[in-house]
Amino acid sequence: MLSLGMDIGTSTVKLVLLKNQEIEKQWMAVHHGNPFVCLKKGLSTLELAMDTPFSLCVTGSNTEALLEQDSAISSLGDIPAIVEGVRWIIPQVGSVIEIGSQGTRFITDLQSRAPKFAVNEHCAGGTGSFFEDQMSRVGCKLEDYSSLVEQAQSVPRLSGRCAVFAKTDIIHRQQEGVSTPDILLGLCYAMIRNYKVTIVRRLPICKPVVFCGGVTCNAGVIRAIRDIFGLSEKELIVPEFARYEAALGAALKASGSFTLRQLNDSLEPCKKEILAKITLHYPEVEREAVWEQVQLRYAELLSKWRTDLGGKKNFHNGVGGTYDCIAIMCFYDVCRDVTTFREIEEMEEKLILPTFRKLKFVDCNKPFRRKLMYKAFVRAKSGCDKWHDYEMSVAPYETDKPIYYEFTACPAAEFAKRFGFADIMPALCNVDFASMELLHARLVRTTTCVDGCRCDYTICGDKDQYVKEHPEYRDENGYRRNKECSYR
Repeated sequence: MLSLGMDIGTSTVKLVLLKNQEIEKQWMAVHHGNPFVCLKKGLSTLELAMDTPFSLCVTGSNTEALLEQDSAISSLGDIPAIVEGVRWIIPQVGSVIEIGSQGTRFITDLQSRAPKFAVNEHCAGGTGSFFEDQMSRVGCKLEDYSSLVEQAQSVPRLSGRCAVFAKTDIIHRQQEGVSTPDILLGLCYAMIRNYKVTIVRRLPICKPVVFCGGVTCNAGVIRAIRDIFGLSEKELIVPEFARYEAALGAALKASGSFTLRQLNDSLEPCKKEILAKITLHYPEVEREAVWEQVQLRYAELLSKWRTDLGGKKNFHNGVGGTYDCIAIMCFYDVCRDVTTFREIEEMEEKLILPTFRKLKFVDCNKPFRRKLMYKAFVRAKSGCDKWHDYEMSVAPYETDKPIYYEFTACPAAEFAKRFGFADIMPALCNVDFASMELLHARLVRTTTCVDGCRCDYTICGDKDQYVKEHPEYRDENGYRRNKECSYR
């Protein structure tokens, strides 16, 4: 009997395959913002036949998109998954310290029926990303952390409460001549002190304590936990599968019957959307042939255009990205006699909007959130510069004004103009407006790369006066647009 557990987290994908309740395989990789692509790669390493059945359960912060594709997949919350996995590894466990790349958790009283827990998932000060940021500041690689802290001679006092405070303290200590290994060890102690004060607080510490999560590879953190919590080597356990505890817990709770073939289809949401429209418009005997025509058209036009888009390594080619837009255009080409403009618009919305719905807590009327959004656009520009598919420029940030950036080259627009699909581009471009609306923001746009020389993006909060000054309308081609702006 095979059971598969998936942990699709903020930065990594982890898989654990159980055979008769014993670990058969485990796999982990950083997904770089594209968990579906990463997950498909991981599934290929399991060495299962495409139609071999297995039960399945998924956990982690990035599970929603997969569950939207296949509602039959069972899911498990982060805390229950960790509890199940750790109890299986260490049955006598009393408490769990779990520190991942973006979140930290403390779970205790695990020998009772109702363990107590506390989490911190919104501040990088107590997570793996905290160490990554600080290592870049001292000019070292993250993978060298453990070897460097082994050289430490002292533990300087540093702030672990906030990455900004830590940066200031690091500069001061460097000016004082404190060595890099000592600073790095000091950061470990600072973070664990902060973890104990802000997360553990007054919760009981039940021994033995199991340390798990991505940060278990940091020897300095292990040392800090032992010292600050007063734990002996026997009282603090770092198990062999410390980074897979949630995926293991999910595998132990797996249910249903799935195959790799079924999962691969679920991991291709664009294919699913196209097949759904084909099913809607064609009788069963014709559907396979129509789908074949769409695939052949896609391969033909893509080969005639360009093949240097970076493949799935390029984040622009993720769900709803360049390749998916091209696939939708090819579907339209084959099925234009039966499909409608609104159907094409819906297809792109179903691909793009789930990601933005997960960010519903973002309110771009708040300066802090707007600044974070600006930083995201700056990072996107660096991606454009790397892959040379989009040409993007971002205006300097101004606190009291909307964010402004523009594209002067768009691969989807280039493809549409070359092969005669410009009429359907509004259905693909309009989703930009809908995505911003989910973030309490508004997009003000006057032109696109299809019918102009640029695609302009002015983004502000939905309560901003700027929105009222630039009312939206639909032009004769179906584009959502705004009246000309005088802002830039």
